[in-house]
Amino acid sequence: MNFIKRLLKTNKSQGKPWTMFSSAKSEVEKMLISTGQLTIGDNFLKLENYPFEPSIAYRQSIIQAEHIQDIDLHSYPPNIRVGNEILFLTREKKDELEEFAKRNKLNTIERPTIWGWILEPFLDTEYTPETDQRLMELLGKYGFSIEQIKYLRAEVETQMLKYNFDTMLWEWGGFDTLDVLKAMRTKYNPHEFRDFYKRAMEIALASTSS
Repeated sequence: MNFIKRLLKTNKSQGKPWTMFSSAKSEVEKMLISTGQLTIGDNFLKLENYPFEPSIAYRQSIIQAEHIQDIDLHSYPPNIRVGNEILFLTREKKDELEEFAKRNKLNTIERPTIWGWILEPFLDTEYTPETDQRLMELLGKYGFSIEQIKYLRAEVETQMLKYNFDTMLWEWGGFDTLDVLKAMRTKYNPHEFRDFYKRAMEIALASTSS
């Protein structure tokens, strides 16, 4: 299968060789970070120890309900949109978040998994030409060209392979925005990651402007 062939060869797309289980223990540990601690108030959410430095939640732990544009309870984990970014919550409190959304009359949505479609080649499953064509067509509906998709996949390929296989996640069901952020934060310096974070959010929220 295609994913096995990928694992057994050296990745040369970015000029940086990768072989399975070659990541340092410290890098693997950094990839397996949590999204911090979530406290749900009557009309606010408190996010402590949020891991992504470019995020508003890294600098401001209290998010008032009135500043939340929408909430996606179907995502894994649930997330909210604040301004031009998505903030990731804890899946263990989904029921409480649903009550929070009702209480504060939040707009509940089901966000399309744009990053999930981009990242599908790096899952622990077969990736066929038919799958590729289907995903290219899906992404095309949100304004992504084949060249853009190939560029993004080449940019994240090594890190996503490390994230899925060196950490022994062996994920086969699906990735999304949170996964690519966890993977790429160990590659880039703070300035580079801020740039990637902004681009990642623009891609994740492409449906809002399509």
